[in-house]
Amino acid sequence: MDLKDNVLKKLNTTNLFSVTYRKDKFALSDKEYPIGYTSYLVMDTDSRFIDENIFEDLRIFTEELLNKDFNRTDFLDYHSKIISAIDVLSQYEVFKIFDIKKCKEEINKLFAEEKIKLYEEYNRFKKNEYRIKISEKLDELIKASVDLETAFSIGFCISSAVKEVEYYSSVVFQITNKIVKNNARTKTELAEAFSDFINDPYMNFIFEVNSHPFGTRATIIPVVESENGTSKIYRKVYYNNLKDFLMTDLFEGYIHGHYLWRCDICDRYFFMTTARNQLYCSTVNKKYGVPCSYIAKHPEVTKRKMKKQRKSDSPYYVLWKNRYDSIRKNKSLGKYSANVSAKAKELIDYYFNLANVDFDYAEKQYEKDMELSKIYEEAMKD
Repeated sequence: MDLKDNVLKKLNTTNLFSVTYRKDKFALSDKEYPIGYTSYLVMDTDSRFIDENIFEDLRIFTEELLNKDFNRTDFLDYHSKIISAIDVLSQYEVFKIFDIKKCKEEINKLFAEEKIKLYEEYNRFKKNEYRIKISEKLDELIKASVDLETAFSIGFCISSAVKEVEYYSSVVFQITNKIVKNNARTKTELAEAFSDFINDPYMNFIFEVNSHPFGTRATIIPVVESENGTSKIYRKVYYNNLKDFLMTDLFEGYIHGHYLWRCDICDRYFFMTTARNQLYCSTVNKKYGVPCSYIAKHPEVTKRKMKKQRKSDSPYYVLWKNRYDSIRKNKSLGKYSANVSAKAKELIDYYFNLANVDFDYAEKQYEKDMELSKIYEEAMKD
């Protein structure tokens, strides 16, 4: 089997990254996100219309290199093209969930000077231009050949990832429009809207299991993690392509009732996890300088009447209510004193009220301040 065959085989067998699934969240690159969140990341216009030229050029150049003898100059040029492509990818939100810096560091190791010398030596050895008598040297060259295969597989992985994101964003866009059109809000309604989508004759080929459309090759293992002194079992999934992870995240999101909705004011999509009937996004509207949720409550801003959104459907209120219920429950169970519980209640009230008047705080800091462990930590201070 030659180098090209080995590279293509590696594309189907190498795990690129792992994701840990915890309750209704997933963890990637030491950061945690709500399940289904990738659907939100690909709904911006830029992600749906990525310029493929630089990535297609990389794919073609990679194939050309595999069809001729190893050349130092070409290989360094290949490295430069890979880094340039990664720099472009890092501008898109969906790729920012990966540790781009670490990725580049690992790639640079494969193109270090000492590695290139070994690649050249291996190429000469493969062509029988010289003999090796020392077994240690042979082992070193065999390892170098594996690294060389990995280096060449990177170009294909990057170009494939771009196509997979564009494909995924198209699926998300179409199914989200179906959900909004059907006014699907509950898990049952989401399931019905999803059923209509996959049974559409124009979409059915995507979900035909017998044809293995997603080429899923994920590996699942259990992991045990400790949280507040309690051990819990989660599942860790290793993926060897981006599309499998994205499609899994989309479907898991619907199972958990996480989905996208289109704001009735700015028409932008926002991500739903708790406030089931939220109508307006909490993002600052660039035209008016305040969030759309604020505009809805103050028609004088746009001088037009808006459909009212109940207080209980505000994501800020939902988070406040969850914390309030937890504080009451912990107090009744005797976990915290009446004094600490009262201080905790004062804190969540303060953060909630601040979120309703300080839009920048609401968007960037509110959820962090409302973490229950931090609330109690602050409440127990003298």
